[in-house]
Amino acid sequence: MESVRKSLCIVAWVLASAVACAEGTLDLTGAVLVRDAGDPVIVKAATMLAEEIGKRAGTQPAMARAADAKQTAIILGLLEQWPGPTPTFPAPLAAPDKKESYALWADTKPEGTNRVYVVGHDARGVLFGVGRLLRTLEMRPGQVSLPATTAVASAPDQPIRGHHFGYDDTNNTFDAWTLAQFEQQFRDLIVFGMNTVELSLDFKAESPHMPVPAEKMNIDLSRLVHSYGLDVWIFHALHGDVSDPALAEQELARSAYVFEKMPYLDAVFVPGGDPGETPPQTLMPFLAKLAELLHKHHPGAALWLSNQAFEDSENDYLYDYLANEKPAWLKGMVFGPWTKITIREARERTPSQYPIRSYPDMTHNVRSQFPVPHWDRAFAHTLGRECANPRPFAQAQIHHNEIPYCDGSIPYSEGVNDDVNKVVWLARSWDTEADIAEVMRDYGRYFIGEDLGPAIAEGLLAEEKNWEAPLLNHPVVSETFAHWQAIEQKADMAVKNNWRFQLGLIRAYYDEYLKQRLAVAVEREANAYAALRTAETKGPEAAIAGARAALAADRAKPVAPELKARIEDLGAALFQNIGMQLDVKRYGAKNPERGAILEFLDTPLNDAPWLTEQFDSILAEKDRAVQLERIAALLNWENPGPGSFYDDLGNATKEPHLVPGKPWSEDPGFVESPQDEFTRAIGVPQDPAQLEPAEAASAEKKPAPRLSWLDQGQTLFRTDLRMHFDGLDTGAAYTLRAVYYGRFKATMRLTADDQYEVHGPVNASDPPEIVEFPIPAEATKDGVLDLRWTKTEGRGCQVAEVWLLRNP
Repeated sequence: MESVRKSLCIVAWVLASAVACAEGTLDLTGAVLVRDAGDPVIVKAATMLAEEIGKRAGTQPAMARAADAKQTAIILGLLEQWPGPTPTFPAPLAAPDKKESYALWADTKPEGTNRVYVVGHDARGVLFGVGRLLRTLEMRPGQVSLPATTAVASAPDQPIRGHHFGYDDTNNTFDAWTLAQFEQQFRDLIVFGMNTVELSLDFKAESPHMPVPAEKMNIDLSRLVHSYGLDVWIFHALHGDVSDPALAEQELARSAYVFEKMPYLDAVFVPGGDPGETPPQTLMPFLAKLAELLHKHHPGAALWLSNQAFEDSENDYLYDYLANEKPAWLKGMVFGPWTKITIREARERTPSQYPIRSYPDMTHNVRSQFPVPHWDRAFAHTLGRECANPRPFAQAQIHHNEIPYCDGSIPYSEGVNDDVNKVVWLARSWDTEADIAEVMRDYGRYFIGEDLGPAIAEGLLAEEKNWEAPLLNHPVVSETFAHWQAIEQKADMAVKNNWRFQLGLIRAYYDEYLKQRLAVAVEREANAYAALRTAETKGPEAAIAGARAALAADRAKPVAPELKARIEDLGAALFQNIGMQLDVKRYGAKNPERGAILEFLDTPLNDAPWLTEQFDSILAEKDRAVQLERIAALLNWENPGPGSFYDDLGNATKEPHLVPGKPWSEDPGFVESPQDEFTRAIGVPQDPAQLEPAEAASAEKKPAPRLSWLDQGQTLFRTDLRMHFDGLDTGAAYTLRAVYYGRFKATMRLTADDQYEVHGPVNASDPPEIVEFPIPAEATKDGVLDLRWTKTEGRGCQVAEVWLLRNP
């Protein structure tokens, strides 16, 4: 950016009539924009300023060559090349002296020669000063103004402030975008301080939604990003294990082609895992060759590496290599999902010459790096892994935890579901103490408008609270829905057609729809169990018939059909508006996991599918006594009797004996703490073409699982899963009954009181099975029992249900 500082570029925005309004604002309506030839980035900043004002005020400032002495002007430029008298900085502002910094202030004069100054330390500083000005302006149709007391100087706290964009079929929106749509998104994020764009690069990616081939789009995106003076990164995953010499040569050739074709490239990030299969012993010398190819085409480009999914021994090798070999070809390390150590440990073990860049997953809600803590299973099985997920305060906390150990971040994303989170990461990367409520007000005002923007901000903050308590009796959900409905009624067509408004609105409708469905589902299931309790008097057949009727009532009378219809309408609108794919068949989502929330509108929220299969099995029994015994087992599933205990691990409301770890605020990634995990929901289409590859192999019809099996207590990597029981009968013997199930298919061993083996390595079953193990008497004779599961294979421990049964 040194050339930026040497360039001359001054932009003056001159107003036909400029007055300080009685309310203390400068009226900037009817602007004329004056720009001298100069640095292309500052020219771009001026163009962005004019066009974005035009979109919001209805008229774009016209261009002029000079400013009348009595006209109010907004002047953009570099201080050392300022034309005319050097502006006087009002106390306590001073000239910006850090990279990308700026000063912005209004200078009102009694004689009417008012000025608004944006002074940048460099061209990027001017660009980000323009962004701050756009956020500060009050813009309505036919009206533009600025608070007359505006005076701010600002510099970024972190040097890397980016976001990740993939033009491929993995995400559920970007693959449908044109270059113009990407440019608008980049502008929107520049306004909040983005200085880096990372392209998830695959020249051969295909999607039915793509307006142009992937190779052309990525080349064009490289030029576009560079034209704004931003850094161009690429996410460059290797296609397989390059320990195979033939594959290594193939990957070097593929990489050389990419490097040659990309017109601008500042950094290449090669993930060591997720995806990535090459052990570091082979990967490091391969990357040295890759760096040579990179520098042949882009001499100044940097190479970054992540150790995602590295085992302990592989991490030991990597950090020894960095300490001893000190490779000059490596710029820094990336900390991303499935890194099996904490970012704190990563920083401690990484030589200081190598910076760390964070690569956080802010887009996924479950089965992810930062899952929603204690999420209600109704949300987890419907909204699922990808949905509109404004989590401003949670993301701010995650960012706060990583700041001490990294030089910035480029979060992982798969579209626009995480749009709010993108802005939060940028705002906090620029100013680590940024007030989140104020950031959200800026978000609402800038993207929606002055009149409804504050209410939008409140609505998005409320949607985060929707997920903070069990859904069934959570009053915030209905209050949030009413808030969004009130906004909807006031909104004009411009707002109603705004995709950011639609995204917030569909979440409000979906949450309320789920709450109403869940209330009915819980009532119907309770009625079914009530019917089963008549089995002794009415007989098994009549009791089961009554239970079936109670469960069928849920299907016979749809719940809140008007809400469901509105959700589907909004899904259609988002597809038409920005190509967002919320359904597989109608809108071409890659699979249900990839944000296709419309697929789950009718997902069962109670155990009707499992109970129905149990009913069929019970009626197939010939012995009435056996039938009654099995019905009693259903009724007492969670009530094992006096002196015994039950935990539905993974259900935050039913796991009293789970030993908690650190507070969520200290360990939001659950690297050192247990978490509630959710497997894939029942009712999901089982067409292998709609599944992730790992799931397609086991897509055959399986028995319906109990909901308690679809969530598990889970720990990751080195952390054990622990439970604690007290109040035991010191003279009794106990049996452990459990369900080991989960997507890790973990192999675990279990010890009692850290000294008695309950069982050696045991594999999780699929479909789930109930297993039993005797507890050594020595472990319970003091009335207290501690259980510890340790993984022997897999990503971590997963246990769905636990009964500690007092033997008769």
